[in-house]
Amino acid sequence: MATQNPTATADTPDISDLPDRTEAALTEVMSVLDDVGLARGAPDLYLVVSSSGSEYLVDTREETCECPDDEYRDITCKHRRRVAFATGERPIPSWVQRDHLDDHFGEHVDGDPRFSATDGGVAQTRFDEGEVTDPEDDPFAVHSDDEDRTKRAKREDIDVSFLAKPGRYEVHSASDSVYGVDVLAETCSCPDTVQRCKHLRRVDIEIRNELVPRPDGKLPDA
Repeated sequence: MATQNPTATADTPDISDLPDRTEAALTEVMSVLDDVGLARGAPDLYLVVSSSGSEYLVDTREETCECPDDEYRDITCKHRRRVAFATGERPIPSWVQRDHLDDHFGEHVDGDPRFSATDGGVAQTRFDEGEVTDPEDDPFAVHSDDEDRTKRAKREDIDVSFLAKPGRYEVHSASDSVYGVDVLAETCSCPDTVQRCKHLRRVDIEIRNELVPRPDGKLPDA
């Protein structure tokens, strides 16, 4: 069980106030694998490995798990809950403290955990060297009200580098294509015909968060 948080309030309750199986799904050490063993090549199947080494197959389409808790009781077991949280199907309550989560949460699945936002929306979160990032501090956190191209600009593996002043950048896309972006003219050499493609949006995000030099070529801390 999680240790009670002495600073918990009515607005930010402690994680131990969650139902037992939900708390276990968030805090216990277990791995969710989406392309291993019986789950290989099956998008609805996940192999959940517990800290004791036990393995259970979760079927999200049929809403079943091989564990005794799910098989013999009319409940949703911790393994099914863990899969839902790890893949982002079910958002983690916004008040759950990040340091209470299992360090390996969501590492081995093709999906991103989500935290319920305080404004009622939902924000995706990422893991950096085994630690979950706070969507409020993460410039690449995807929010429910983001436009589709903004979501792709945040999610995709895109490298941005300063090319020349004023405001010209080189963008290497996830497909290994290279495009030239001019932030002052708001143009990109990619085939996308919309006014602000995902590459322009990604460059803008990195400039605003001081991850690349400014359009005048000066470093962020200059």
